Amino acid sequence: MKRIVSEKEILEALERQAFLIEQKLNLDAMSIVDLNESVPKGVMVTLNSSEDFVPVYLSDQSLKMLDAPRELYFKNPSEYIQKLVYPGDFEKNASIVSSHFSGENRFAPVSFIQRLKLYGGDVYEGMFTVTKQNRHKKELSNILIRVKNLGQVTNKMTRLLEETLYVRHHYHKFASLTAREKEIITLLALGYQNSEIGEQLFISKATVEQHRKNLKRKLEIKRFVDLIRFAQAFDLI
Repeated sequence: MKRIVSEKEILEALERQAFLIEQKLNLDAMSIVDLNESVPKGVMVTLNSSEDFVPVYLSDQSLKMLDAPRELYFKNPSEYIQKLVYPGDFEKNASIVSSHFSGENRFAPVSFIQRLKLYGGDVYEGMFTVTKQNRHKKELSNILIRVKNLGQVTNKMTRLLEETLYVRHHYHKFASLTAREKEIITLLALGYQNSEIGEQLFISKATVEQHRKNLKRKLEIKRFVDLIRFAQAFDLI
């Protein structure tokens, strides 16, 4: 995968993820649980109220980075904001976001830097933040990445989100497979020929060929590389 190195590339990659998160949440193609499990180490994902910008959801990793127990944080989020955010940053960034979302491009992402205390430390660290207003929900999707980790983490986040969404999109196909079809996918992906698969599974070559035709129709794939990706995504190899 191409390494993201420039500020422009980093911003574009994060904006794509913000659009993707909004789209999948609105279509119910991705749940909060999926989002929570789909981000790499060092990335915070939050949903904030579009009215007062206070968080209404923080991923488990966000809470860990902020050293904040979920129950205590949401009991009094304003107290934690005052404790963890650099003085003046919350108000300044809320003004930036509010101004952006009241303009013509209100559904486009907006980015800024905010400074937070992480992992119980006393030093404020810069967090590159991309915020996207959800069209159908009164929420803001936010991705926060430590400035010092931007290029590396953005690449990893893109890959993990793509993998999660691929599984969600193709799960109904996987669920429709028989145990025998899964065995054949595994052997095909490992490079076995029809005759070799027949010997392994004690079935005729003609039966293997028929299974292959059925799989091609069920999985809607035309290329061998697509079969390999499917097998990898569902732990068949």
